[in-house]
Amino acid sequence: MYLAVENSRSAKNAGRLGFTLVEVLIATALLGLMAGSSIWALTQANNYASIARLYTGAETAAQNQIDFLLTDGPFNPQDSPPQLGSQAAPPYTWTLGQSAPQTVTLYNELGGANGHTLTVTGQMVTTVVSNNVVTQSQNLNLYSATVVVTYTYRNKTYRVQLNAMRASDV
Repeated sequence: MYLAVENSRSAKNAGRLGFTLVEVLIATALLGLMAGSSIWALTQANNYASIARLYTGAETAAQNQIDFLLTDGPFNPQDSPPQLGSQAAPPYTWTLGQSAPQTVTLYNELGGANGHTLTVTGQMVTTVVSNNVVTQSQNLNLYSATVVVTYTYRNKTYRVQLNAMRASDV
């Protein structure tokens, strides 16, 4: 009798050796959903990497300007005439006020998609102010510089600002 029951079970399960159509469709839908979300995540990561690359380029341009301002010499604003950088005549490097916007290249990709060159540029403005800090009736001749790089990428405007302060070399 045990053998007969076992045989009836085998006959019952003999037609069920594969997957049903519903199981295959569900598995395919789940795989498609996972593939779609993976593609979306990779696209977002690429977008964030592009934005970070451009921000780094803008920050580097601003830092280069700050470094130039801090190392350009002689810097003796108390002299008559004042020595405000390596230029013997105006416009000096540390001219008070706001400079005219300079175009700086933030990213340049030669032979990009379809052989087109991709260039992203920004505008850099340097503003210099005299802080007029007086201690014990002596002017410390402190100057502050603010460098702002502004650029637009994918219809969104980004801005990087760096500040520096410099005292007289003497």
